[in-house]
Amino acid sequence: MRAFLSYSLNDRDQFILTLLAKELSAKGFSINQSNDFNMQMSQLTKVNISKSNLFIGLISGKGYEKNRIENEWSVAYNSRIPSILIIENNVPINNGFNYPYIIFDRNNPHQAISELNRKINEMKKASNDDSNAWAWVLGGAALISLLSLLNKDEK
Repeated sequence: MRAFLSYSLNDRDQFILTLLAKELSAKGFSINQSNDFNMQMSQLTKVNISKSNLFIGLISGKGYEKNRIENEWSVAYNSRIPSILIIENNVPINNGFNYPYIIFDRNNPHQAISELNRKINEMKKASNDDSNAWAWVLGGAALISLLSLLNKDEK
């Protein structure tokens, strides 16, 4: 399986990507990510997203690439790639961004974790009818273990 990681994190939070990549690799994913920082989305990025089994987007309030992640997310969503988008609660969301996402609060990650668990349970039920649901289940489980690390990093 292939996962595409799209992120807007500050330097202090970059360790989260390493841990997430390790968790995803342990669950059988190979990982791609964008190299289109501060530029227009390349054809290579579009192809990598469309060939993925899972798209994971992380937008923190301290990152600088929010618009790029939103654009990559749109490509994944419109390509019907199972997708998980986590947005920190202090990030302003554009009014035209009408895609599903999960809000993350560093001071209280439990709500985002509960939302991921709820969605994982929904996907498990759908997994008999949809093989892509398993990609979401596995990716969601990897994210749950890492959300609390962003919380601990701030204290």
